[in-house]
Amino acid sequence: MIKYKKILVTSDCSEASTAAIRCAGELASQSDAEIHLLHVIEPSLYFETDMISIPPLEEVNSAMHKGAMRRLKTQIEQFNFEIIVHLKESVGDPSRTICQFSKSLPADLIVIGRHGEKGVVQHILMGSTTERVVAHAPCSVLVST
Repeated sequence: MIKYKKILVTSDCSEASTAAIRCAGELASQSDAEIHLLHVIEPSLYFETDMISIPPLEEVNSAMHKGAMRRLKTQIEQFNFEIIVHLKESVGDPSRTICQFSKSLPADLIVIGRHGEKGVVQHILMGSTTERVVAHAPCSVLVST
């Protein structure tokens, strides 16, 4: 049996990521591994204009982080194992942030949920975050369905 020390599980607060957390918990219990939960925040783009008032970017980022933490706590409260939560901002492709974070951890395994297809054209043009993580991860990846 493979022994893991650090398992990275990703969450976008969806049902697919809840299933991935459950799977990571089962694997961690078999290996006595740490579970690290990563949620990638994609900051919104802002622009300046005289016509509307936009709050300072620091306030917006703080609100985004608080909202993400609130959603993640709600998602993981059903589990009775320890989960170390990480929030990372990503401008661009979230899969790049996931792979970079897994390398810096370093993770022995990434567990990621798989969503249904959003559309054939979008999938052909962009692929999916899960597929890009599988293709570029510095460690093994388990895709939970």
